[in-house]
Amino acid sequence: MKTILWALISLFTFVGLSAGPKDQNEIQNIPLYSLDLERKTLYQELSQVPDEDLVILNFTSSDCPPCKEEVPNLIEYSKKWNVSHPKMKLHLWIVFVGDDPNSVSKLANELGIKKQTSLYFDSLQTSMRILEFPGTPTTMVIQKKNVLFKEYGYTKENWSKMISVLENRR
Repeated sequence: MKTILWALISLFTFVGLSAGPKDQNEIQNIPLYSLDLERKTLYQELSQVPDEDLVILNFTSSDCPPCKEEVPNLIEYSKKWNVSHPKMKLHLWIVFVGDDPNSVSKLANELGIKKQTSLYFDSLQTSMRILEFPGTPTTMVIQKKNVLFKEYGYTKENWSKMISVLENRR
């Protein structure tokens, strides 16, 4: 009887450990679409980034006034970072949620987004459902697949928190 009980306890322990949730800090994979209409995934894109580099993943939309204020600041900050930190690059990826390639191109031109930023779109808002964020702007800082920072909304407080996380990684 004891043998059966130990076998059941071992089985439930093993199943519980193997079926448990992922690391709470690991970002889930999401589909991304480039302006060339190429389907990619977040994990595919992250696999091309050196392990020591950081990624700012910004979810924005063309009809979001705070987003239009935040994106130029993200571009400027990432430029300054990359000039002063040649060994650890800061990648800026902007995902337009609920937009199509035409609206993304139009807003990218308006905001002066150039080659220093990777642009994607998510017309079906899949990223919001999978990553569980309420809307735009939402900004994350990622290293490898780990989320170091995640905040919804563009406020001075959120900006300061993000900068603090980034500066502590230097």
